Formats: sequence, C-alpha cells, structure tokens
Amino acid sequence: MKKFSTATLALMAGATMAFAGVEAHWDYAKHGPQDWGHFSKTCKQGKEQSPINIETEKTQQLDHSYTIKLSEDYKGVSTVVDNGHSLKVTPVDAGYISLHGKDYKLKQFHFHGMSEHTIDGRRYNAVAHFVHMAKDGSVAVIAVMFEVGEENPALTKILNAKAKVTINPNDLLPEDTDHYYHYKGSFTTPPCTEGVEWYIFKDTVNISKSQLDALRKYYRNNERPTQPLNKRVVQTK
Repeated sequence: MKKFSTATLALMAGATMAFAGVEAHWDYAKHGPQDWGHFSKTCKQGKEQSPINIETEKTQQLDHSYTIKLSEDYKGVSTVVDNGHSLKVTPVDAGYISLHGKDYKLKQFHFHGMSEHTIDGRRYNAVAHFVHMAKDGSVAVIAVMFEVGEENPALTKILNAKAKVTINPNDLLPEDTDHYYHYKGSFTTPPCTEGVEWYIFKDTVNISKSQLDALRKYYRNNERPTQPLNKRVVQTK
C-alpha cells in the first residue's frame, strides 16, 4: 500500500510551478486541472487517478478485508481556514477509522462546492472529504455527499467559525455508514499521488440552500473533473 508523509499531505495545499519565470500556484481557473501536469506529472500520467464516475451496475461485492470500522465520535477543538482551494477543518485531536487491522487518524476534512465523484453521472450539491492517515503513512479518504434539504447544525458551526470551532466530526456523517463504494485512487489535487483508499458513502447528509450558498462563497468550482477508471474495479457494500 502506498505510504504518504506529512510533507506529501502538505503539498496537497500548496504545490507550485514556475511559469515563464513566475512562481504559480495551482488552482481551478488559470492554472486549473488542465495544467496540473505541470505541477506533478502524476496528475497527467497517473493510471489510478481520482475522482471517478462510479457506474453502479459495474461494481463488485466488497472484499471483506476492505471493510472499515468508524470511531469518529470525538468532540474537540478544530481550526477552520480558507486554504486557497477549499474550506478546511483541522482537528487538534480527533477520531479514527480502522482498516486492514490499522487505525487511520482523522487529519483534516475539507469541502467542495460540488461533489468530485459522480454516481452514474450524477454530481451532488457538495461534498466533504475526510482525510485519514495511519502511522505508517497509509491514507484513506471518506467522501460524504450533501443534498439540499434541512439545515445542517454541524455545518452551521463551521461556516460561522472565525478560526476555531468545537465540533464532533461524527455529526457530519450520514445516518447509514455501513454502505459505501470503495476503490483505489489518488489525491484529487496536486501532487495527485496515488495509493489512496477511497470510500464514498451511499447515504447523504443535508445542507440547506442558504448553507450551500454560504459554502460556495468560498469556492464554487473547486472540483476536479472525473478521471478514467482504467483497469480498476469499484467495490460496493
């Protein structure tokens, strides 16, 4: 399994490249996904890139060794920042998930104004990505899709936070966390490093229209286009 360092995770938020002698930061516009190969060759040449479109009729039954156990129920202080690409929440301490007999600590979660993964071609109203890392550097990311409905109290706390917020990440998870899609992919931002275990929950959580508008004030078009599946298989539980 691919191992990642803390430095690699940091690169997700700040990869740069010199264009005509001027240092440029990747983004979703001028230096958008079409140019990310300049920041990291993997973004252009990788064969296991994320996000993808999940075709439900082509999924296979989940190998039980990839079942995850969630222990995200941990209330503590988190920092909330606009990192230039998304609204990011970093817990001082947090819960974890268990996979392959290892614990993956929740390092941060962030939001996209539309979902990056699509299900049978459908893109959801928004998504939160929960990034977890094991002590050996292995990474697993959980994607939680949002659908417009009632107000989400946990999201309100984050949107109203100035710099710090006391929140339980578990409050942002859907009711049903037993059913999801799994596949092996990559970070969805430069350096697009592969070897990430992706879990996309089937159940969704609510976001009100006003909350969605507030979230999109930060970033509306911060989603990478779906990438070719190539020879990978998407599993379902």
